[in-house]
Amino acid sequence: MAHLYPHLRLHQVFGANTDVGKTIFTTALCLASSALPLSATTTPPTDVFSAAAQGQGEQVHYLKPVSTGALTDSDDVHIARHSPSTRYKTLYRFSEPVSPHLAVELERRARLAEREVGQEPSPPTDEEFVRDVGRWIHAAAAETGQGVAYVETAGGVHSPGPSGLSQSHLLRPLRLPTVLIGSAELGGISTTRSAYESLLVAGYDVEAVLLFPSERYGNVEYLRRFFAEEHGVPVFGLGGPNAEGVYGPPPTRNLDNAADRAAMMQFYRGLVAGHPDPPSAEHDEGGVYSVIRHLRAKHAARIANLGSMAQRTRDTVWWPFTQHQLTRTNKEVNVIDSAHGDFFATLDQRGSAKSLLQPVLDGSASWWTQCLGHAPQRLVLAAAHAAGRYGHVLFPNGTHEPALQLAEVLTGKGVEGASLESNPGSGWADRVFFSDDGSTGMEVALKMALQSAITRYGNKASSEKAAEKAKPGQQAGYRGGRAKQEWEVLGLKGSYHGDTIGAMDACEPSVYSEAVHWYRGRGFWFDAPTVEVRNGGVVVSLQVADQDVADRMRARHLPASLAIGKKDGLIFEHSYASMQEVYDVESRLRSDPLVEVYRTSIRDQLRMLTVEQGRKFGALVLEPLVMGAGGMVFVDPLYQRVLIDVCRASEDLFSLSDAPLTPPSTPLKEREGWQGIPVIFDEVFAGLYRLGPCTPATVLGVTPDISVLAKILTGGMVPMSVTLASSSIFDVFNKSDSKVDALLHGHSYTAHPIGCAVALETLKAISELRTSPAWQACQSDWSTSEGAGVWSFWSKEAVERFAALDNVDHAIAMGCVLKVTLKDTGSGGYTSTASVDILKKLRYGSSAEQGHPSVPVEEGEEKLPYNVHARPLGNVIYLMSSLNSPKEVLRLSERVLYRAIEEAQ
Repeated sequence: MAHLYPHLRLHQVFGANTDVGKTIFTTALCLASSALPLSATTTPPTDVFSAAAQGQGEQVHYLKPVSTGALTDSDDVHIARHSPSTRYKTLYRFSEPVSPHLAVELERRARLAEREVGQEPSPPTDEEFVRDVGRWIHAAAAETGQGVAYVETAGGVHSPGPSGLSQSHLLRPLRLPTVLIGSAELGGISTTRSAYESLLVAGYDVEAVLLFPSERYGNVEYLRRFFAEEHGVPVFGLGGPNAEGVYGPPPTRNLDNAADRAAMMQFYRGLVAGHPDPPSAEHDEGGVYSVIRHLRAKHAARIANLGSMAQRTRDTVWWPFTQHQLTRTNKEVNVIDSAHGDFFATLDQRGSAKSLLQPVLDGSASWWTQCLGHAPQRLVLAAAHAAGRYGHVLFPNGTHEPALQLAEVLTGKGVEGASLESNPGSGWADRVFFSDDGSTGMEVALKMALQSAITRYGNKASSEKAAEKAKPGQQAGYRGGRAKQEWEVLGLKGSYHGDTIGAMDACEPSVYSEAVHWYRGRGFWFDAPTVEVRNGGVVVSLQVADQDVADRMRARHLPASLAIGKKDGLIFEHSYASMQEVYDVESRLRSDPLVEVYRTSIRDQLRMLTVEQGRKFGALVLEPLVMGAGGMVFVDPLYQRVLIDVCRASEDLFSLSDAPLTPPSTPLKEREGWQGIPVIFDEVFAGLYRLGPCTPATVLGVTPDISVLAKILTGGMVPMSVTLASSSIFDVFNKSDSKVDALLHGHSYTAHPIGCAVALETLKAISELRTSPAWQACQSDWSTSEGAGVWSFWSKEAVERFAALDNVDHAIAMGCVLKVTLKDTGSGGYTSTASVDILKKLRYGSSAEQGHPSVPVEEGEEKLPYNVHARPLGNVIYLMSSLNSPKEVLRLSERVLYRAIEEAQ
């Protein structure tokens, strides 16, 4: 991960192309760094070689990660010859003077041709490559007083590394401050700008652009003006004297080694010290010394900025879901410098002597949004392309390609072989409504569902004249001037659908809503049976806080074989052999004794609500399979399936217009379209492979009438959500020419082209992962094949080990989610503090080893390679993986968490 040391400046040197003078400039940087005193007021030495030999400046380290070609012509040999005080190293060397990926292949072929089987070169993996560079940096920091380390790349910005991956992408986990060597040749303006933009899009900070003066083409003058105006990056036009004393590129190589060395020494003296009397604007005063001063200032400014960010944020920002009084010191602020893969690079505020930036596992997948790691280049490029093509364009009565294509993919329309396995709305969704986040997507869904139910079941005036006579307090169709009846929703206790007012009203009273005085809680919420792994088995249990409800259920619906007595509101516990058995809903519908318990108790409660209490309901709103914010509650899928089936079969109850009336004795004729009441799936958390399948509908065996997707939808890159609706829901709003009958809802950023383009690329990337060996290995671990049944990226063995700990109540995993619930002597729930100390230990308790974070660590090692940032849900600790997290990261995370919980016993 990224490195930052107070005493060691770090810079990587990229070239805009090959043969632009990258090694020449890097050598000059090494010389100038070792010669220039650290005091800003000291006059630069005129003889750079003498000052460097005396060590008047910094200790200099040089790394060439990969080198190709003859040793005598290598860059590190040039460094050793002309900057002898520099400590240099090359990690990987190949003899063929070609691109590293091709050099590896040519050497492999040569060995095979010579029948040296088993002696072919083994190129490093990308992880090994980055790890080795990181370890070299760490070693340089360990042996240096005040120093600098330069990492010189090979070729241009996108020249391949040994594996073929672009070096700018390969080295991105380190995100070193960058010096770009521009081109002074014809076409150099274009190549330099293109290289800079590639580095910018990859997330690098380019601190300076260096190139030789080009009197003929004027590249320096143009680029200096462009970069100053557009990016605030200085451009240095620097050259040294050739044989004629003209300052510019290095002299032509002399076949006489002694003469060549003397000419280059003279060249470097002029390049480092600068032209004594610059002849034109193409030449910068001060030579490379001026570059070193600039880079030292940038280094100091970066450290100062990071160090002040915590306090400045505390003084300025209002955090979500945070009591600011509890953030008492700056050390409690998570200062994130960058992110890559599954990790943050955060400021270490503990005063460690190691890097100021430490890799920290993003244990909440950045609040459940990212699924492909942070800033994957394919999503970055998709966003950049859409931004360049559209920016943003209005959407009413319009269209654009990203939005149309995304709608077609989500609904499965026009997609060959569309199914619920890859298209969440395939076979049922007819329309896609775009909005900006999950909560607003739920607001749209509630409007759709409630208006559909009111249109079908609402009381209408007998005539226009009657409607005209209706006055406030004397609504049409109601006897005796009774107030207009409230329409409510049905849901589950513990649900959460967002923080906008309407979405909050669709949830039971909770810690989220108790301080919001506009909150009305318009609904009824069923007690949901849960799935837990405990005591070596899988248990479905139901706990009910309301004693009247518990007694009613025991007396009327619970068979003696399931009853376990009155104990802390526990109604029943039913054990199963495996997770696969619990989540095989179709099989359980045929044989599970809980089916009848669920069906009769749900119908009984619905009749009580509608017939006895006279309440009107316009939607069933569910978080399928897992209720995230409620504490990662794994709901019995059989219960959710039966609840949906009963609601859809209970039109006789939902259609009552003037309760208390008894329902009709004969069933109502089955309607086309939605049945009973519209069913909304809030899949903001659970959808799009977060729990394994594309949509939980494939597990439940039933599709919704309306569904909301967000978070994973754009891979965590940009905020966006969609509300999918069936044709029967859409038709409710599309039956007249009157605008007031339309769905009057919208956002300025509806169908944001950047969000749509990123969503398309995200779904494409996930479709490639679905058949990957990594996914197949996880499915095999959980005894599933080709995605059938439930499975997790977290190991089955780890879940069982967590569940067996004495201080753990239960554990469970599905898809990206690993949940561990601690035993709590208090009431538990969101306000519990049982997990706080463990989470602090995860975040601050272990020393981070330098190097790439995905390196596996042996079980017996004491040092752990990274810390973990996780947010508590009361007494619940959860970790969230990406859909492509390396298995080493997952296994190590399990060990880190296990050790922290075990030590807390």
